[in-house]
Amino acid sequence: MAYPVTVLLHGAGLGAWVWQPVIERMATPALALDVPGRHATATPEGCARALAAELDRRGIDEVVLVAHSLAGVLVPELAVRLGSRLRHCAYLAAAIAPPGGAFVDALGAIDRTLLRLLFRFNQDGLKPGEPMIRKELCNDLDEVAAAQVVSRYAAEFPGLYLTPVQAQPARVPSTYLRLLRDRSLARSRQDAMIARLQRPGVQDLDAGHLAMLSVPAQLAQTLTAIALSAGTERAAA
Repeated sequence: MAYPVTVLLHGAGLGAWVWQPVIERMATPALALDVPGRHATATPEGCARALAAELDRRGIDEVVLVAHSLAGVLVPELAVRLGSRLRHCAYLAAAIAPPGGAFVDALGAIDRTLLRLLFRFNQDGLKPGEPMIRKELCNDLDEVAAAQVVSRYAAEFPGLYLTPVQAQPARVPSTYLRLLRDRSLARSRQDAMIARLQRPGVQDLDAGHLAMLSVPAQLAQTLTAIALSAGTERAAA
């Protein structure tokens, strides 16, 4: 039986490289793509268009989409472009913007205001300092992994943060992977994201924001199970 390809999208500051420990442990096909959002004219729609075109170029038919953190804003447009090819959406501590809102509108009032202000004065890219990266992203990583995250973390542009997006797709089965040790997106905030989805499955991982680096085997097992289930459901349809 052929199974959907698990397509892995990274969050802010990261790249496709961050998924390698998970891909190595997956028992079903998996592919990590770089989100093409680090330029002045980037938008969720433009990134989704480029990502869908890349999947077409690679001849990938059925997809399980995994969106980490900031990549949650890409799901609505990708769902439109992939149509029936999209078998399941997995949200890994992902930001779920309210309908018609942007990424920043998924945050608390203070963070929302601060981020808009910071981007006003950093139109050419915004990057947190090393202490914040370590505190919010690396709390459960070993020093080797933490140093890699710090050294490879890239500045982000305002487009993916400030551009409004559609509501998340209601027709696509979904799972929210809640990270219990996340210091970047607190559990209460993740619960607010879950409430914006249509009856998602919820699974908890005892991990910080970068679970793909801290618990890659557990995450790979979870995503493999989702892909196996999506493939079985297709075969039974």
